[in-house]
Amino acid sequence: MNGTGPAGESAGPFRVLDTATRRRAGYVYLVVSGIAALLTLASGVGAMWLTAVLPLVVFGLFQIAGGWRIKVTDMEAIAIARERASFEVGHASGTLGFRGWLAKPVWQILVFAAGAAPDKQALVTVDGLTGEVLGTYEEEVEEP
Repeated sequence: MNGTGPAGESAGPFRVLDTATRRRAGYVYLVVSGIAALLTLASGVGAMWLTAVLPLVVFGLFQIAGGWRIKVTDMEAIAIARERASFEVGHASGTLGFRGWLAKPVWQILVFAAGAAPDKQALVTVDGLTGEVLGTYEEEVEEP
């Protein structure tokens, strides 16, 4: 993908970060907790110290569970938002957000009506995993 800067100049390539990289961190936490558990048991300091390992295990599993692979690209989410809007869309932009405890990815797409001075705008929320529209809000744009 390429970004566009001021006056249509190319801003160079960009990419949307994938939250699936959280899984790597989760595996690191699990490996570290395993090593800590082995060292605790081998040192003979007492099984009570294993409770210090438990948060690492829980956090590692949480990271793995929240490592979603984003399946809907920004351009696909904008196309979905264009279809959902009740007006002809001109300009659109999107941002990636997250919802819930496991940080499921969602696209927040802002679309404006076609024309020199858009008279309508809409915010469409698209699930980053399934492409399902989670919500739509439309309103008239007031003249300044």
